[in-house]
Amino acid sequence: MGHWQRHLESNREHVRREQQMAEDYQDSLRVTPKEHSRKLRAENRLLLTGLAVVLVVTALALTFY
Repeated sequence: MGHWQRHLESNREHVRREQQMAEDYQDSLRVTPKEHSRKLRAENRLLLTGLAVVLVVTALALTFY
């Protein structure tokens, strides 16, 4: 096998690895509906907790001001 043939084969293998990595990356970005709903529920709990804290702090501030 000549130098250029080895170089071309090496380049093909490199391209195949990059394509496989790109496919793996795209697969990692996919989110199932169950995971999505779990994430939304967690975000909603966080927002409601933050709102409750703001309301309590506001009520305390108004009470003792």
